[in-house]
Amino acid sequence: MSVAIITGASKGLGCAPAAALAERGWDLVLDARSAAPLGAAAKSLRETGARVVDLPGDVTDAGHRAALVGAAGRLGGLDLLVNNASALGAEPLVRLAEQPLDGLRSALETNVVAPLGLVQEALPLLRGAAWWCASRPGLPTGIRRRAAVARCRRAGAAGGRWSCGCRTGGAAPGRGGGGRRALWSGCRTAGCWCWRSR
Repeated sequence: MSVAIITGASKGLGCAPAAALAERGWDLVLDARSAAPLGAAAKSLRETGARVVDLPGDVTDAGHRAALVGAAGRLGGLDLLVNNASALGAEPLVRLAEQPLDGLRSALETNVVAPLGLVQEALPLLRGAAWWCASRPGLPTGIRRRAAVARCRRAGAAGGRWSCGCRTGGAAPGRGGGGRRALWSGCRTAGCWCWRSR
């Protein structure tokens, strides 16, 4: 059974891929800051028969990130990581000239540092999967993350061939360690990186 971690999964663009994956038989580890909406989303997803672990918390907390990865491990591994949690820094949005610096720091921690930290935490499990992908840290919109999920699903269905099903921007080989090859799908707008074992 495939397992995914999805952050910011209580509603909207985080909940949508969770629902799609649950319908396809995936097990899920879900994160959001607010416990009540996350719990409601998880309850609904369990009706599909999926195993769903909902862990409310803040992705900027290293302990919380470790708990997410640990939960995935207990479900059997990790095949997909979707970094959807985000912060605006100021709500409503303001011009940069008026942007509070503390708010910007908070946004960078949530949108850039925390996703990288979660990828690093998850690498041992992800490297055990046949293929894996994650939205690039710091993507400005959830739409791009959702596109990454769709493209990575196509990558998983591509068999032994290196393809994300999206060649609009061309594909350039990258570097991968541990006997793996890396390929940038060319989905520059989606920010989708896919790895597959040789």
